[in-house]
Amino acid sequence: MQIVRLKPTTPLIFVAEDDPAILELVIGLLEQNGYRSRYATNGWLSWDGIRKSEPDGVLLDVNMGGMDGFAVLKAMRAHPPTAKTPVLMVTARGAPDDVAQAVALGARDYLTKPFKPAVLLQRVGRLVGRRGDSSPGPDARPPEGGEALVP
Repeated sequence: MQIVRLKPTTPLIFVAEDDPAILELVIGLLEQNGYRSRYATNGWLSWDGIRKSEPDGVLLDVNMGGMDGFAVLKAMRAHPPTAKTPVLMVTARGAPDDVAQAVALGARDYLTKPFKPAVLLQRVGRLVGRRGDSSPGPDARPPEGGEALVP
């Protein structure tokens, strides 16, 4: 008898965030609510990590070193394997021009910092098609912990 391993059904969320306190908060919220996570702390590492991890959704900060979030989003949309990956921009930049640019580049949602944890979880659930706001689905497996993508 041969055992076939399927992709885990627990959604994988990639978090691109350069602020350590916000990153820790977001990863903790995701893990406590049944999501798997990967993360990176600058734009170049984020783009590389998104390509390699094939996440179910991406939380993308705009202000990051190396490559900003808009550039990462643009690169994602130009790369066929990530072209349709849903993206939630999570950023301190809330000007109408920033929101318009994110939407024009293909972001599905936009959340400004500071945010309420419940609102973030609701938006993540909506991003990856989970029903409800923050409850893990019946097939959710225990979280595996965040995995940093650092050199």
